Amino acid sequence: MSVNFPFIFLGLVQLPPPQALALAALSVLAQCRIKVVKAFTLVQIAFNVANVVAATSAAWWILAWATRKDVEIAPALALAAAGYFLVNTIPVALVIGWSSGETPISLWRREFIWYLPFYLVGAILAASADLISVKLGWATSLLLIPLVYIIYRTYQSQVTALRDRQRHLEETEALHLRTIEGLAMAIEAKDQNTHDHLLRVRVYVSGIGKSLGLDDLQMRALLTAAFLHDIGKLAVPEHIINKPGKLTHEEFEKMKIHPVVGADILERVRFPYPVVPIVRSHHEAWDGSGYPDGLKGEEIPIGARVLTVVDCFDALASDRPYRKALSLEKAMALVKSKSGTQFDPQVVRLLEQQHVELEMIARKTGKDLVPLDTQISVLRGAAPGAGFEESSATAKVTYKEKLQTEASDTESAPELGVGSLNLIAAASQEAQALFEMSQALGSSLSPNETISVMSGRLRRLIAYDCFAVYVRREQSLALQYIDGDGARCFSDALIPLGQGLSGWVIESGRPIMNGNPTVEPNYVGASGAATAESALSSPLLDLSGDAFGVITLYSNSPNAFSRDHLRIIQAIEAKFSLSLQNALRFHVAATEAQIDFVTQLPNARQFFLGVEAELNRAERSGEHFGIVVCDLNSFKAVNDRQGHLTGNLLLRSIADGFRKGSRSYDLVARLGGDEFVFLIPGLEEQHLEARLRAIAETVERTCRKLELSVMVSASVGVSFFPKDGATSEDLLACADRRMYLDKEKHYREIAARNAAAVLSEAVSA
Repeated sequence: MSVNFPFIFLGLVQLPPPQALALAALSVLAQCRIKVVKAFTLVQIAFNVANVVAATSAAWWILAWATRKDVEIAPALALAAAGYFLVNTIPVALVIGWSSGETPISLWRREFIWYLPFYLVGAILAASADLISVKLGWATSLLLIPLVYIIYRTYQSQVTALRDRQRHLEETEALHLRTIEGLAMAIEAKDQNTHDHLLRVRVYVSGIGKSLGLDDLQMRALLTAAFLHDIGKLAVPEHIINKPGKLTHEEFEKMKIHPVVGADILERVRFPYPVVPIVRSHHEAWDGSGYPDGLKGEEIPIGARVLTVVDCFDALASDRPYRKALSLEKAMALVKSKSGTQFDPQVVRLLEQQHVELEMIARKTGKDLVPLDTQISVLRGAAPGAGFEESSATAKVTYKEKLQTEASDTESAPELGVGSLNLIAAASQEAQALFEMSQALGSSLSPNETISVMSGRLRRLIAYDCFAVYVRREQSLALQYIDGDGARCFSDALIPLGQGLSGWVIESGRPIMNGNPTVEPNYVGASGAATAESALSSPLLDLSGDAFGVITLYSNSPNAFSRDHLRIIQAIEAKFSLSLQNALRFHVAATEAQIDFVTQLPNARQFFLGVEAELNRAERSGEHFGIVVCDLNSFKAVNDRQGHLTGNLLLRSIADGFRKGSRSYDLVARLGGDEFVFLIPGLEEQHLEARLRAIAETVERTCRKLELSVMVSASVGVSFFPKDGATSEDLLACADRRMYLDKEKHYREIAARNAAAVLSEAVSA
């Protein structure tokens, strides 16, 4: 599209065809030579001239045909402009599409179709110029030249803006890809056995994805998942990932979390294409025996089906610490043997057809992703920026002098040798203990288990009588964990920030050595227990440097802690803080996943777990229990008339009533919508009526308290174990059927009352 187009059309209207074609050819030649960023080749110039001459010829032919048909000048020029547009843009789209590997049709529809209005405007300008020249003279038509220029400049500004946006999108996508590659490198640094596994998998899934005809979004998701499918291994301990042998059952249970953790991590990224389902499901099996969700067949996302086949094939064809790589033929044969059970047969068939060709491509591109170098040494930096602590330097000088003095005494030489060996052994033990502690931390997603690991490993290095970890809760500290002989001297009372020893540490962000434990607000002492005499307390910092907790060691001996002890605590603090924060977040997420958001009751998942546990207990003990399903009648009318906020308030209030009316070992849950369910151990049929009446009264009392315009009631159904079923599904289904019978009875009674009322009114009338 250029400024010469209106003049070409004006030439078609006012000049003979040869002159109009010559004008078009000359204008394109000028366009290819004047103010070009990059010089055109002869082939490009010839193509451009031929393309415009052909488009001009097509427009002239259409215009001549329209003239013979007595079509008015404006519609005729519009048809000619459309013909010019098609003949001009289609060859360009074909050339660009063929050279870039993109489908010419999709390229033309995306890039060229919106040019058509500019061509139509150019045709209108040419018709206007012709009309003005006929009516007012050709000189007057020159006044349209500024208008042509304005339209052209408007078009150029739009093109520039579009190019800027396109460049920004390309830069953003490139940044996105580099970020993904960086994450992939981080995963490879974690797993020492993968090497170029991620890049090879990407090559394989790209080839198979194209053969399957996946669309653009599916391909992007698949290629991204090929890089990031193992990102969840960041939550798996390295000693499990890099173990040179078979995993134990417990280790495999820990390894199985990585698809779920990886999906959770990527869910927060919010990719514009479906990466998360692929990462979560890349260990699912075709027959439903995989994990974490037990999907089977086409329930598994197509990207995950491709990835799991390729991932297994490349793992078999690569070296591992516990075995040598298999040949491509043996690896392919092993994958084929699991077709239809573990793998999608269609994907296996495509891999078998293409694996040799894809392997050649993978080997050529295997050097593109350079792994992170973690075996590096930093030679500069003889001391930290703030220098060393003065007391340490003094201690070193004193110790050297002591060695020199004792070395002159032959009788003390054996003692010195033993002392030196003890110092060396102690240093080695400390390094080993810190290494083991660092390895162990983070292997658990339970806060108390993480702290217990810290406590057990730390006891080898520091003697203490009580170990406590406090976690910040708004403006106070809560006791998260405590153990040791002195644990009974401390209560669960909250510690206000700034008060006591631990409260001062978190507020100031500074440690305390040999502080007074009795000033702790939660220190209560205990009869028969030794009094705590000294404490070592240090803040726990998050990644932003803010204190979120405190680790405090208590001892029954005065001045029990030294600077070496504080140094050990500070050496492990960063790793321990990160592990504890992750464990706390996971605990909160796990708790929220089992709690209904509206009512704060257990959800359906937690209820079924409770029923399974009660089934196991009842089968062992021979006891029985009951399940009660409660559904609220007319609840929809509350939402319709008074709004969903009122409906949620009603559900919360009813849930509170159910919770207060239940025993501590009963389980009340919300199944969803307006349906609640009760697990009642030891429920007897003779006590059933009273329990159901209490449920109904709780619902009616709540409605009256909230002054609802609609009176909500409860329909209930009950089932008993083992009388009505031996599984949770059977018991719940039985109770559900009986609840719906009760609901039908309720609505029949309402209908009967309404019919009686109508009949009474009719008789009265």
